[in-house]
Amino acid sequence: MKKIAIFSTSRADFGLFEALLRECERVKYSYYLFLGGMHTKEEFGKSINDAKKFEITETFDFLLNEDTSKSKSKSLGIESFALSEIFSKYSFDFVLILGDRFELLPIVNTAIIFKKTIVHLHGGEITEGAIDEQIRHMITKSAHLHFTACEDYSNNIKKMGEENWRVHNVGALGLDNILNVSKIKKEELFKELSLDSNQSVSLCTYHPVTLEYKLSPEKQVQNLFKALENYSGQIVLTAPNIDPSYSTLLKSIKKEIEKNKNISYHKHLGIKKYLSLIKYCDFVIGNSSSGILEVPYFKIPTINIGDRQKGRIRHKSIIDTDYSVESIKIEIGKALDSKFRSSLENMKYKFGDGHAAERIINVLKNTEIYEKLMRKKLNFSGV
Repeated sequence: MKKIAIFSTSRADFGLFEALLRECERVKYSYYLFLGGMHTKEEFGKSINDAKKFEITETFDFLLNEDTSKSKSKSLGIESFALSEIFSKYSFDFVLILGDRFELLPIVNTAIIFKKTIVHLHGGEITEGAIDEQIRHMITKSAHLHFTACEDYSNNIKKMGEENWRVHNVGALGLDNILNVSKIKKEELFKELSLDSNQSVSLCTYHPVTLEYKLSPEKQVQNLFKALENYSGQIVLTAPNIDPSYSTLLKSIKKEIEKNKNISYHKHLGIKKYLSLIKYCDFVIGNSSSGILEVPYFKIPTINIGDRQKGRIRHKSIIDTDYSVESIKIEIGKALDSKFRSSLENMKYKFGDGHAAERIINVLKNTEIYEKLMRKKLNFSGV
């Protein structure tokens, strides 16, 4: 049986990989699990603890503690050293990576040098406001197999010259989690999160907008919390990703927390608490991809701020707003409007049916690693 190596560098990709890991264990498909990056950092909730339910093969710590372009560039060099040891030490056939984070580039580079089959999940998507856009498409052009969340994203990959047989529309792994992760009952959940179960609640995650030049991170955060002042419910706030300028953003967030007693701050919720909470929320607000990909399944409004997720496919439940206080206030009002909320009841979910992990493993089981697979060709005949 061919063996897969799953590489995760953040809570975001690991939350989705959980579905794939469960499927591997269900069908007894052999895997290695390598964790690095944010997983080992205390300031982000040390999400490696979530992974201990699975067998962790090895960790690779590489992130420097400075939030500068220089330190992040150096971190990638350190990561390459660590990966060269991992690729030399273990024998595996497939290298699985998910998404578009900058820490994935050394994994791709090392896989190419070691002649490993690169499998990319959640390619073909568009996020015009972040450097993730460039990184995602760089990975696409390196990958040998692609697993996408919907047919439109598969078509985007094919338009980039990838051969049709390499691209598989399997749906979003997030839905696998939604359908299969056991949920925490409301009273227990609210107690764990120090929330009042008799009051309304909303969920907020705000990440750096790495290609935003007009408005500073500090001003973005100030405007967000100024707009939330009139919201009477509780706000569960999670830490931003370790993208460029995250420390500036986090510092601004912590200042706002001190002013607002309604905010319950958590470095990291974990997939079980996160999914359990969504269905009790008035709305989800911020600029996280989860608000676009997973939250619509619950038919809960997502208030999406700014350009970080610009270009992704939208459900009717997504309410886009700019960074201004007035615009965010207006859209909060729309999210709370009973007429708008009732209009979402018959909304059809666009990103699969909850069997993505099963489809991925089936494709890998039936994939022969040989010359045709490993030699990439450009194919524009279908465009």
